[in-house]
Amino acid sequence: CVWGQSSQLPPAPRVKLPFYVYSDLGTERPGYDFAPSGWMGNNLDALEVDSCHTENAHHGPCCMKIVFSDANSWAGIVWQNPAGNWGDEEGGLDLTGAKKLTFWARGERGNEMVEFKMGVIGSRQKFHDSGRAGLGRVRLDKSWKQFVIPLDGVNLSRIVSGFCFSVKGRSDAVIFYLDDIIYE
Repeated sequence: CVWGQSSQLPPAPRVKLPFYVYSDLGTERPGYDFAPSGWMGNNLDALEVDSCHTENAHHGPCCMKIVFSDANSWAGIVWQNPAGNWGDEEGGLDLTGAKKLTFWARGERGNEMVEFKMGVIGSRQKFHDSGRAGLGRVRLDKSWKQFVIPLDGVNLSRIVSGFCFSVKGRSDAVIFYLDDIIYE
């Protein structure tokens, strides 16, 4: 039986809101996580991630720094539950009650184009996301800016892919920063 069609799967673990996907603020979570494990793209060797970059963080001592340096390709990362789950295994979290997914982002030089979304595991997979939402491609500034993905009307009862970004290469490296990714 495919999940979502008379499924016999137990409910996903319900999490307390606000729920932090990424933060260095030491928030306590009961063992539930989205792991930035779903690396994707044409040239993953050109993708670098520093999960605790200490220069000019938005809040707290560090932020995430992402560098993509292939002008002719694309790459991205999906935060998955459990780590490495592309919908082939049971997983996901119940984020029911969240009204928005917020995060802070900035570019190294400004004008970096990055796509942000959640819920990318489609219904062709046995254990897919119950809903999806996104911003599409956004242009980043040099200064920190909060972005909001509205979740009104999105079924959040089983989210396997809690956050995702993708970036297309350009002539110079695309460098951007993320901080405080939160379901609220």
